[in-house]
Amino acid sequence: MVSDDREKLRTFIALPLPINWTEALTEAMDGLRREIHGGVRWVNPSGIHLTLKFLGATEAGMAPRIVSELAVALEGTKGPALSLSRLGTFPAGRNPRVIWAGIDGSTDGLDELFRRVEDTATGLGWPGERRPFRPHLTLGRVREQATAAQRRVIGETIANTSLPVAPVWRVDTVRLYRSELTPQGAIYSSLGEVKI
Repeated sequence: MVSDDREKLRTFIALPLPINWTEALTEAMDGLRREIHGGVRWVNPSGIHLTLKFLGATEAGMAPRIVSELAVALEGTKGPALSLSRLGTFPAGRNPRVIWAGIDGSTDGLDELFRRVEDTATGLGWPGERRPFRPHLTLGRVREQATAAQRRVIGETIANTSLPVAPVWRVDTVRLYRSELTPQGAIYSSLGEVKI
């Protein structure tokens, strides 16, 4: 299908993961699935990414400009070195809604990358982010109909599970993604990227 430049796309700017991180997260999710029986809608491991900025409805014709502006903003940026830290939930405690893997390493460098992306997006007319940047990798979402017992098991399992070791990741790509929502889950495709 040929897209009209005015067609609205659901977009976001994120860091694509290296394959060894995807493999480590797949291993972790497989282990969690064995312990947590129901109550969670797991994401497709191949689609896990580190979101820097959710843009939402974006005219298709804006994609090249967004990528071009990102290239200017990120020129000379050194990609941070990151490592996987631990599993957690949002919110923490008895009523988790999101299961995530945390990020450690050069978080100052990651914060700088976030600020440059945020400044680029606001310069193009998107509203600024009001919430603090909390870098994480979403692994699953707890279903609304999950029982209290299932939620307890989820919380206990997350608290008692470690992530597999993955090599340090030196970030080298910032990507503009399109997100298409389907009954089977979101499908992500690249609209362009910037090497850093």
